[in-house]
Amino acid sequence: MRTLIAFVAGLIVAPLLLAGAGIIGWLPSNATAEPPGWESSVGMRAIDASLERRSDRLSNPIAQNDLAAMSGGKTIYASNCAGCHGDAKGPSKWGSKNFYPRAPQFFQEGSDVSPAEAFAAIHDGIRYSGMGAWDGMMKENDMWKVANFVANIRGPGGKKMDMDRD
Repeated sequence: MRTLIAFVAGLIVAPLLLAGAGIIGWLPSNATAEPPGWESSVGMRAIDASLERRSDRLSNPIAQNDLAAMSGGKTIYASNCAGCHGDAKGPSKWGSKNFYPRAPQFFQEGSDVSPAEAFAAIHDGIRYSGMGAWDGMMKENDMWKVANFVANIRGPGGKKMDMDRD
């Protein structure tokens, strides 16, 4: 019985202590801190699960092999996304070091999202990540173009398409 009480107390006390530490300023809040592995792992799993859930009913209106749309997505990405997510020339110095959590560097890391998941992230943003929502700021068709482009980026040695060509 004591073990059960200690377990339940731990479930209640540990989160309260963590919240208290945050409220009184003992937890770091600087964006340049290196995220610990456990936090990155838990955060990425939560984002992946949320994007999968948010995108399961979306239907991509653009064919995956539409080269004109892919080129349009590349142009929009270069103008609006590369500043945080990097490009074929290299990672974004700002997005790879001064965001907490770090902004994915798609050209260097590759992309493991579907077009629908990328669209959900672009359209509605991602809370607590610096990824703002583009809803109302970009046409939905353009968001789909960027989503298709991002979903087709592959990391070094595994590129699905030639990102250096137009």
